[in-house]
Amino acid sequence: MICDLSDASGGTNVGPSSLELALMALAGCGAIIYADVCKRSKIDPGKITIGVEAEKSSGSPTLKEVTMKVNIESKVQKALVEAAWRRTEAGCPVLFVYKKSMPVKVDLEIKTAV
Repeated sequence: MICDLSDASGGTNVGPSSLELALMALAGCGAIIYADVCKRSKIDPGKITIGVEAEKSSGSPTLKEVTMKVNIESKVQKALVEAAWRRTEAGCPVLFVYKKSMPVKVDLEIKTAV
């Protein structure tokens, strides 16, 4: 996997940025957990597409807001699909990373030849 920055940010744009990967992880987690919830509930998941949009804070590396745009096409009753999605939200670990702040420890080890 190659991560990079955009041309405008001084990169070569040959791969997604780390932030873009984090947003992709959110969409991927939603789709995977939804499929699992449907399988365990014995309902047809139909077709799901998830897009993620993020707004960055001006002059800051942090995100101001993230929106998951979830579209589900299903032949199953709407109430069952909604319930499956709510269970998805309750069980998606990447969504928790976005919703809840947590302490992050950085264990830095540096070995130099100098």
